Amino acid sequence: MVRTRLRQVVCNGPGQKRIQDTWTLYPNDEPKSVILSFLPITIIQGTNAVLIEVKQFVDSMVDADSLRILEATRASALMVSTFSAEGQLLAQNPAALACYGPQRPGMNGNDMASRLKDPDVAVQLLETANSGKSLDLEQLVWTQNGSRVHRIQARRGRDPITGAFATIVSEEDVTKQNALRLQMQALNGQLERKVEDRTRRLDTSEERYALATQSAAVWDWDLKQNLLYLSPSLLATLEFEPNFKADALLDENAENSTIKILHPEDVAAFQTEVTRHLKEPDVPFRQELRLKTRSGDYRWFHAQGKSIVGPDGRATRSVGILTDITERKDLEASLFAAHRSDAIGQLSGGIAHDFNNLLTVILGNAELLDMAQDANQELITAIKKAALRGADLTRHLLAYSRRQTLRPRPVDLSQLVTGMNKTLLQNLGDGIWVEIKIGGGLWSIHADVTQVESAILHLACNARDAMPRGGKVEISCQNHQITKARPLPGGEHSLQPGNYVEILIRDTGEGMTSATLNRACEPFFTTRKTGQGSGLGLSMVYGFAQQSGGGVALHSQPGTGTSVSLFLPRSTLEPEANPGPTVLEPITGNGESIHLLEDDSAVQSTLRSMLEALNYRVTQASDAATAMQVISQGPLPELILADVVLPGGESGVEFVERLVRRFPQIKAVLMSGYTQDEATLEALSGHGHFFLQKPMNKARLSQMLHVALRGKP
Repeated sequence: MVRTRLRQVVCNGPGQKRIQDTWTLYPNDEPKSVILSFLPITIIQGTNAVLIEVKQFVDSMVDADSLRILEATRASALMVSTFSAEGQLLAQNPAALACYGPQRPGMNGNDMASRLKDPDVAVQLLETANSGKSLDLEQLVWTQNGSRVHRIQARRGRDPITGAFATIVSEEDVTKQNALRLQMQALNGQLERKVEDRTRRLDTSEERYALATQSAAVWDWDLKQNLLYLSPSLLATLEFEPNFKADALLDENAENSTIKILHPEDVAAFQTEVTRHLKEPDVPFRQELRLKTRSGDYRWFHAQGKSIVGPDGRATRSVGILTDITERKDLEASLFAAHRSDAIGQLSGGIAHDFNNLLTVILGNAELLDMAQDANQELITAIKKAALRGADLTRHLLAYSRRQTLRPRPVDLSQLVTGMNKTLLQNLGDGIWVEIKIGGGLWSIHADVTQVESAILHLACNARDAMPRGGKVEISCQNHQITKARPLPGGEHSLQPGNYVEILIRDTGEGMTSATLNRACEPFFTTRKTGQGSGLGLSMVYGFAQQSGGGVALHSQPGTGTSVSLFLPRSTLEPEANPGPTVLEPITGNGESIHLLEDDSAVQSTLRSMLEALNYRVTQASDAATAMQVISQGPLPELILADVVLPGGESGVEFVERLVRRFPQIKAVLMSGYTQDEATLEALSGHGHFFLQKPMNKARLSQMLHVALRGKP
């Protein structure tokens, strides 16, 4: 301490003021308190030195405590400085002198402010101390060795020389502590940010998990204890309560366990996949299956999961998600049905064309045989009936594919069903009781009356076949006002909003299994023995209902019978009086000339014979080019009978249009094995042409030619 103090005085250099200190000296190891005066001087060769003078001895009676405190202040590492009320430095201990250096000459201002980085803090320190209060703070200060951080405490005191109030400032260098604290704060900030980020990620993960369990069903199957966990979303989808114990859905034996609500048709495949899943835990579990809801409906799910193995390598848990794919399955079924219907429509159209051509030959030749002498009427009648049955079969196939030609009109359904009662009783046979229920105020329907009768008859016959030991067939009709789309049970479509009349046919027969019910409307599907049915009856009804703007609903269970609902749209017009059936008789011609354009040689030969038998003169051609050449070179025919489908790319309709533009006096009748839609028929009628559907008998052919030659509608 002595060396430090002397070095401080010497370093001040000559010209500085004297410095007086109270020191304790130890001559003969006995303490003596003296007041020393230190004067900086220069000696040989400009060396700085100090002249020390003993000013006086301090009486030993002086307050010993004050001397000890003075000595402690001088020796302390704590920097102590005394400032006047204006901030002028009055005194400082060696530690403060070592930090800041001596008071610079000519500094009569605020010495305290020159030490602090923020001068305003010096004002605050002085004001606080002068008011009798104390202040404790950390500040950045300027020292001889650069900027440091000091903890500064300021209190009010007195100048022992003048007695005036002074500010006593004690300082502690806390630069390292401050740096450590700042570093700790930075580390804490980083830690807090990491914790916050991890918490946020955890919250996000939990939120995503919650969202996942809400939108996707989760299962967790404990194989050792045979416990099953199902997420709330899956329980809600299956219509169970949130606190439902899913273990109740498992069998007791985990090794051979199956889900009790699994569709019976999916059990075998599920057990096979579970067995493989447990034996090959590295291979994920994947399967599409159906689960039964609490209300009894089945929903499709795609299951995808994995096994968790124990130390022995055996599976201990099975976890995964179940995604509800019911809507996708319904859409796939609808698309499949649409593609199937379109394919069947294209197939049925081709079959109808070729088959109707064959039936035209068969029926036409039967008509020609009927005109011969000594004809076997029994054989001819059998041939005609078979040909007409073939035509009906073709129409049924076209009805399913919705390509038949319908002629809808307002129909009094009450009168129609009541009138069919006698016919139904005659056709259904013994042991079958038919009950008709029709309430008052029944709406009229807009449909093809012939197809309505055929549909009711087919459904009644199906009901009869389902009751081999007899039973009851109930036919009822009622109005329905649909405000929103309604799915049709057992069908593939929904009933759109509108007004409909339901024709319900219910039997007390054997009923159908779910597998049979799902295929009931497929064409050619039948549960009858081979040769007892074509499998087109219900498909025809289904296609007719769809084409008419309605629908079909099926309800059936084994042992409870079957109900079929045929929905047809309400008519906005009142039905006309039924004129009754008309029996067509052949009308012979008067030797008129007819050109026959038909590419099928067998059909051409048969039709020519029929036309000649009806007293017409006939020319013929197999293609449009030949027909135009024959007609142009010879006498013009009065009428052309042309097939719609011709070889060479030009249709019969296009050829007739071209022919009539050149020879407008020629009448035209078009014929086809394909059925034509209403738009085509109206277009033909608008151009004065007539259409004849194959196969046709002699009476129908003669009637059409008679009307066309006379230009009647």
